[in-house]
Amino acid sequence: MNYAVKTDRLTTAGVIYSDSSEKTVDADLSLPDYCPDIRKILKCTLDPQIERKSVSGDRLVISGSSTVRVIYIDAIKNAVRCTEQCYPFEISASLPVAPQSAVISTETRVSYLNCRALSPRRLNIHGAFTVGVKVIDKTDSRVCTHIKGNDIEQRKVPVEYSQLNALVWQQFSVTEVLETDRSTPAVQSVIRCDVRAFTKDCKLSSGKISYKGELSVKLLYLSDLDTGKTETLEYNIPFSQVIGMQNTAEDGELAVRAEVMNSSVILKTEIGFDDPLPVLSAGICVTVFSLSKRNEDIVTDCYSTSYKAKAVSAKTTVPLLISSLNESIVERSNVEFVDSSVSGVIDVWCEKGAAVCDCVNGKALLRGKYTICVLASDPEGEVVYTERTMEYSRDLRAVENGVKLDTFVSGEAVSVSFRIVSEKRIEVRTELLVTGELYELKTINGITEVTADENDRTVPGTDCSLIMCYAKKGEDIWDIAREHSASAERVRMENDLSEDILQNDMMILLPV
Repeated sequence: MNYAVKTDRLTTAGVIYSDSSEKTVDADLSLPDYCPDIRKILKCTLDPQIERKSVSGDRLVISGSSTVRVIYIDAIKNAVRCTEQCYPFEISASLPVAPQSAVISTETRVSYLNCRALSPRRLNIHGAFTVGVKVIDKTDSRVCTHIKGNDIEQRKVPVEYSQLNALVWQQFSVTEVLETDRSTPAVQSVIRCDVRAFTKDCKLSSGKISYKGELSVKLLYLSDLDTGKTETLEYNIPFSQVIGMQNTAEDGELAVRAEVMNSSVILKTEIGFDDPLPVLSAGICVTVFSLSKRNEDIVTDCYSTSYKAKAVSAKTTVPLLISSLNESIVERSNVEFVDSSVSGVIDVWCEKGAAVCDCVNGKALLRGKYTICVLASDPEGEVVYTERTMEYSRDLRAVENGVKLDTFVSGEAVSVSFRIVSEKRIEVRTELLVTGELYELKTINGITEVTADENDRTVPGTDCSLIMCYAKKGEDIWDIAREHSASAERVRMENDLSEDILQNDMMILLPV
């Protein structure tokens, strides 16, 4: 016979597709006519950016471009210059299933980059970058909460988890003219631009999300093309977006992720303005998960006190959001100039590296990297460049030893300041804002089906109502009762036991 099994649905965010694709960049880059010849290369970067990501049916398509940017000293004015070239790429894949409401998470990282000057106007570029892709969708699983039957003994384990109510994402663009006041020299040519997105507020009301964010923009630019004079500018640009999110409770917890997929600054000349206007264009992707904490008693083991029963079980992994990260970390470090001396600093910035979170010695340990980049001048006025990769770590919170964690963590540099300590060394203070979510993963081996043969009884006819057995300290009452097809509750009652684990060696009375 089959026992009636009552189940409940657990809805979580599951990864239905995960892969990474490496793209190579092999090209000869020739300087445009308006760029002066190269005397010395200071820094070459490869910046892969996502233009668009979409899912149609079971088809995934990601398109973008990788920008090779070369910062150099020109051969005429000994000034800092920049040239760049974009190379488009596309990634497509077939998903195992057509998702219900897919969220696409992407991560780009540079594998390697070599830049060699073939002549004062021609560069050979050889590099590669990797695009990691995860497609996240609603994942439903069934768990047993009760088995109907007077002869069935059930072991139930309380499980707290984060139920996924809804998930949405939206791609949009932000365009802003970067105006300067009269005391600030106008932008004539952009050398470097950092654009980063930060969430300021996110609220759900009447099936709509009101999202407010801020773009942090930092420019290094030429204010005079003849002399090569450099300046820096910083902007904080607020933006907002309304995102629809239906069928979700307004008292749930929102996990929000904001990503700058791509950005550029273009100089536009308009009638009535003597100098070109820098216009920022940034592609933003905001992803929102609506979660509610739930408690469920799940049946993980069972047996019959009357028949030989067979139970089928299956493993289910459920997440519990234990922390929404918004940690400010201040790091101080020294950057050495080995081959030159420093009399002045032109610009200092940070390039983001990887950040991960693991369970170490009962704590969630955050580990990350970032690279400090310094553009400076020596006592003779020569422009010099150096960089240093730094590591940091922080204990975030206590967790159980051995627990599995699932994290989405990002560390962005909020501010960078410096002071010249000596002619060979500067001290850099970096404030990092670490955001994301920290999930505890629980694996449950739950019952899915129970059957029994009514002709195969567990206890043959006997005149005894009680039998005795010797049990050792540390044994589980459930295991003892299961072995003898007795009721675990009655075993506790007959032996006046309140705990599940025996504290001493003793004789146990077993009702049959």
